[in-house]
Amino acid sequence: MGVGMRFFGWISPIFCGRRSWRQAGQTLLLLGVCLVLGMPLKAMAVPTTVEVRNLGISRVGERTMLTVILNQAANPQVSPYSGANRSQLVINFPQAQATNLPESLEGDEALVKSVKTVVSSAGVKIILEMFPDRPYIMSRELKPLKGGLAMFRLNLRADTSATQAPQLSPGTSPSPQVPVAPPETQAAPPAPVPAEPSPQPPAAPEAGSVPATGDFAEIYRMVPQARGLWDFLRRDGWTVAKAQSFESPGKKTGRSFNLTNSRYPDMYVRVAHLLSAGPGVPNINIVDLTMDNLSGYAADKYRKLQNWKFSQIKSKYEDIGDFFEDALKPLRVDIRRDCQMLAHRRAQFITDYVNHAVPQKPGLGGQVMTLINKKISPRFEGVQYTLSDNPLTILNLVDFTYIRVYYLGK
Repeated sequence: MGVGMRFFGWISPIFCGRRSWRQAGQTLLLLGVCLVLGMPLKAMAVPTTVEVRNLGISRVGERTMLTVILNQAANPQVSPYSGANRSQLVINFPQAQATNLPESLEGDEALVKSVKTVVSSAGVKIILEMFPDRPYIMSRELKPLKGGLAMFRLNLRADTSATQAPQLSPGTSPSPQVPVAPPETQAAPPAPVPAEPSPQPPAAPEAGSVPATGDFAEIYRMVPQARGLWDFLRRDGWTVAKAQSFESPGKKTGRSFNLTNSRYPDMYVRVAHLLSAGPGVPNINIVDLTMDNLSGYAADKYRKLQNWKFSQIKSKYEDIGDFFEDALKPLRVDIRRDCQMLAHRRAQFITDYVNHAVPQKPGLGGQVMTLINKKISPRFEGVQYTLSDNPLTILNLVDFTYIRVYYLGK
């Protein structure tokens, strides 16, 4: 009797005008097949294997957000680990599968040094390499998206009042036994660390190169591995528009430079020279060709929203997730298209720049242009690519396009 009533309740809407007769026939046919095969009705609703489709990390106001796109709702295990001057967060989706996940992502330079993905038969792990001396508080959310997809988001913010281990949101328990990922060569460089000894004379120019004169001399000395790139930029009319020192309390002073060219007003080259944090740790030089100077409605609006405080966000949006989905994400798509158009106009320069920055990989400039010109998906508005391991080279296609190269010093 109970089964019959449930069956009647399931099909009764068909005969009450809420479905067409054609839909009714399809429904009854499916039911008949299930009954003939002996398949229980519940089997029709069994979800498929969880699949991690994409992920990204972003910084909005004072919050860092790791966003994971799934083919269906799934709550992962979130476990912190700390020890031996190391801090990690491991997000584990047991038995999950993955499609085309990036192996690594650059961090937010505030709380997260880098992000690594590990896909195995046991599932999918996302490992956040945290700055060990920066305590944080985290929360998590899971919400449905259009098309049957789901979004898991981990929200992190600095805990300025804490000096202890990170705090967890309700329902999350620490797991010290979580295996630690091997050290990352791609992790974001350590915080800038005090003034170098007096500058030494520039290194002697190599055969066939342009002598290091004027404001470029300091850059030649600091990043000799990129001499070919500096020669190319100087020949093309680039100049050092800005040079400054930066430091943190108790740390050594680092240096940064901005290179500009009036022929490319929407782009510039920035150089950051980070001194060794201790014995055995090399100096790190970060060189970006960036489209941060992009102008237009989307770029200007996006920059303005990035500076919103949490109170401003809460006044217009129910939560951070809605702010990201409804305000930032559409602008990111527009910015990517604008950057794509800019790259198309400057294709020859970008190709030559990459080939001079990474001469170890001939033809890399052409590969970069192919990736930049790929069709943009409004659903997954941004990605990052690792183009080379030595030197580590990253193409960022999340909002403003940039090409970043890490040169290790002595």
